[in-house]
Amino acid sequence: MTETEIADILIKKLLYMGFIVHVYESYSTSSIYLKLDYGVACGIRIADHPGKKKYSYRFNLIKNYNGNKVIFKNGLICYFYDFTELEDLLITIQKEKQKKISKYGLENYREYMEKAKKENELFKRFQKIL
Repeated sequence: MTETEIADILIKKLLYMGFIVHVYESYSTSSIYLKLDYGVACGIRIADHPGKKKYSYRFNLIKNYNGNKVIFKNGLICYFYDFTELEDLLITIQKEKQKKISKYGLENYREYMEKAKKENELFKRFQKIL
């Protein structure tokens, strides 16, 4: 499957799960980036190649990935999955959201989304999926 096909499947499932999804397709590579709940539930990088060392994404979905599943980078935790592990990725994403809702409360989680929606320039480049 291609990155676009994987992204289409993933987006449908995330929308069904109740996430707000924004997408951005790289101009220089085949990478596709998804932001969840205005970034409050982190983001996903879908690619067929390793990413740039200076960037870190919480969730990484990489074609034919064979390596560590969890990496700590600059104090952040990053998860890595192969294209065949979509269900495992979705479970981890749902747990991430629930962990944040449990920690901050649902109302604060929604307020963080509103704040990111208004203040983050990133969402002018990303397309919201309805």
